Amino acid sequence: MFTGVQLPGSTGKTKARSVVILQHPCSMRTNGVDLAWQVLAAEVTNRKELEERSWVGGNFNLMPLPDIRPDVTSQSQHQAANFDNLYTIAPTLLTSRIASLSPYGVNLLLQRWVHYSSRVVVPTHTFHEQTTAFYEEADLIEEWCDEASGDDPRVATQACLDWLRADRDGSTYQELLKNPQSHSMIRRAMRQVLRERNRA
Repeated sequence: MFTGVQLPGSTGKTKARSVVILQHPCSMRTNGVDLAWQVLAAEVTNRKELEERSWVGGNFNLMPLPDIRPDVTSQSQHQAANFDNLYTIAPTLLTSRIASLSPYGVNLLLQRWVHYSSRVVVPTHTFHEQTTAFYEEADLIEEWCDEASGDDPRVATQACLDWLRADRDGSTYQELLKNPQSHSMIRRAMRQVLRERNRA
């Protein structure tokens, strides 16, 4: 979730808003490194906390974000993403991230977004099965970039992707990420590469 994003209002004047990104990581990056020139987002606004029956029995245009701001006691403590208020946003405007959803939270967001758009309820575990490899890849890239803190982030990201995509006896680590059983092995191999790189 990002805040302070300058977006046009109904009067044509820009206003600082909060948004949540709706796209899959792969659809946001044109080549695995560079962000697309626009990404899809839904506006997030203050909203009273919804009871569970209000989640499942209606309000399908909303993704409730209860207690998203636990540090405050005002009305902004509970918020919701509104699928009726969509924007395509230049990534350069997304500079102030204040929260990240857990994998389960992302699956719930996708479930509600797809349900609102199609009236089809997709089980959250189905989203998890389809996205876990990509989020594991994103975590590996973030760890690589943290370890290579002296490098340009784009250069470090490309280096990690090159390592993940390198051919290893007819397969790649990127392909092996589709099997959750391989995740810890790949992470160990990456950390070994980083240790050797830092010693060089």
